[in-house]
Amino acid sequence: MTQSSAQSAQSADHTVHLTKLSVKSGDAGEHVDWLTRLMMVGIGRGAVLSAEVIPPSSPDEKVWTLVQRFHDPRLIEEWQANSERLKLLDELTPKIKENEIAITEAVSSAYGTVGSVAVAIVTHVKPGQETTYHEFEKEFQSAQARRRGYRGVYLQPPTKKTPGLWTTLIRFDSPDALDEWFVSDERKKLLALAEPVVSSTEFQSVTGSFPGWIPVKEGQKGPPNWKTAMLVLFGLYPIVMLEIRFLNPQMHSLNSAVANFIGNSISVALTTWVTMPLLIKVFTPWLFPKKDTPPWVSPVSLSVLVLLFALEIALLWRLL
Repeated sequence: MTQSSAQSAQSADHTVHLTKLSVKSGDAGEHVDWLTRLMMVGIGRGAVLSAEVIPPSSPDEKVWTLVQRFHDPRLIEEWQANSERLKLLDELTPKIKENEIAITEAVSSAYGTVGSVAVAIVTHVKPGQETTYHEFEKEFQSAQARRRGYRGVYLQPPTKKTPGLWTTLIRFDSPDALDEWFVSDERKKLLALAEPVVSSTEFQSVTGSFPGWIPVKEGQKGPPNWKTAMLVLFGLYPIVMLEIRFLNPQMHSLNSAVANFIGNSISVALTTWVTMPLLIKVFTPWLFPKKDTPPWVSPVSLSVLVLLFALEIALLWRLL
């Protein structure tokens, strides 16, 4: 590592501030609410590039962590001296003295996202409604942090290049826990409160290893990875075989790195926009079974797909 890159890495490390809240006794929900309010102070001041609230890794740990990434290391000192932040710390002074909680702060970059299922939410706030939405976001973050299976949130407020645009990545430990929060009455009431100040909201669920090829609607479970993998293989295999037969001979004079890049680009593009959309449409009942879906749909669909694999191999065998 060169001196300039080392300095850059050090600077990046020093823009990450951690606040750890250890709950020794009392209502954990109340203390989580305090931590989310602290997060919104930094965001409200425009000093924070992004923020995460990470819950305990186990029920016995009872340590919540606020990770804040600042635009500049100097902004951390300004935030620490902020009057709103100091007022929030004063609120906890009696509980700290009574040994109900403990607060520690540090500068580090050794924290990242956790959780097995996530939803990315992009919210467009109407011009002039930023302050109102900021207050709503406090309540929303506090509410979801108390939910079963919550594993943290990554929150990025608007920037100069993206005014009015809030990006949130919510993580839960399972699709069921995420669904439970998304369909809850509490969340619906909060969304109704925010509706007057929000122009639009976009969702992208990330519940498996193929989020781009299998679009998942809000609150919907993604299919098991093995089902998606079978469809990807079924759609990708003939493309690769045809490329080997017809495309590769035309690129024999190119460097292998360039030739493979061209071939892979074509394969991915055709899989993404041609084969996968068609296969998803055909196999939707198998990928996303409903409560009233007949039980025979799953084994029959799997059998049909296996049969199609055999036909695909046979046809390509004869052709190539």
